[in-house]
Amino acid sequence: MIRDLTKSLLSFSWGMSLFSLQQAANLLTPQSPSQPTHTATAAFNTITQRTQEELGDALKGVFRAGDQLQKGMVDMAFSFFTLGAINPSRMMQMTSEMMQQTSTAFRQSPGEGYSGTPQESSGWGPV
Repeated sequence: MIRDLTKSLLSFSWGMSLFSLQQAANLLTPQSPSQPTHTATAAFNTITQRTQEELGDALKGVFRAGDQLQKGMVDMAFSFFTLGAINPSRMMQMTSEMMQQTSTAFRQSPGEGYSGTPQESSGWGPV
């Protein structure tokens, strides 16, 4: 069992190294006008989706929340390079949308047996 796990971890590391090298090459390749998404973007999206599929229900909710938060922060950062940074109401709207999407992601299917409300603890409690 440990031998197989070690082999799998090493294969994963090797594969990720080569994947990174391939995506670096893809970033230097111009996007084809017939492709709606750049090759590197599509590859990263595929890997992200497959990784998310391997997560349990509780971690999928955490992933979605963190992903929405990161995407909102990227949108906000890129808005500073446009005229959006000058408009305070647009910045407030983006912040509000980011927080709303993050809280929605946290509320979505956190896992079976989880009601979303704190449960009264049973047992000894603090000792």
